[in-house]
Amino acid sequence: MGASATYLGQLLARHQYWIMKAGGVLIIVLGIQFTGLINLPFLQMEKRFELGKKPIGYLGSFVVGLIFAAGWTPCIGPILSAILLYASTSKNFTTGVFLLAVYSLGLGIPFLLASLAFNSFLTAFGRIRQYLRVMTMVSGFFLIAIGILFLTDTFREINAFFNLLANP
Repeated sequence: MGASATYLGQLLARHQYWIMKAGGVLIIVLGIQFTGLINLPFLQMEKRFELGKKPIGYLGSFVVGLIFAAGWTPCIGPILSAILLYASTSKNFTTGVFLLAVYSLGLGIPFLLASLAFNSFLTAFGRIRQYLRVMTMVSGFFLIAIGILFLTDTFREINAFFNLLANP
């Protein structure tokens, strides 16, 4: 996805200014939704279905994984959107690939560790659960800040600064 977003971004380079502005507004709206300051019903829709018979084997695991991923889309969508937007405005193809690889590791490693220590995870999650609303609000404010950085073109300036540090 990162590579595709970067390639598409290169194709749309002449509209980059407006893409950054629209993306910034979108990220701010998603951040405000995360904080709970506004409620946009179309972002809160959910669909559920029950499997009468639980699937088994590799195919069953694949189907359960697909369903789990679809269920998590509202949770990871805003953050992933911000990363894909940034990747799409990157001039370097490998930037999108690297950003998505790091994002995937950040998303996957906790799940892998949780699966290895599932009982301990449930106990720890029970203690953390009381802070989920605060963590969601902090994530929302983080998204709002990222959106403002996109709107003001400060994100590009920060990126240029760090590029200078990395390549003196």
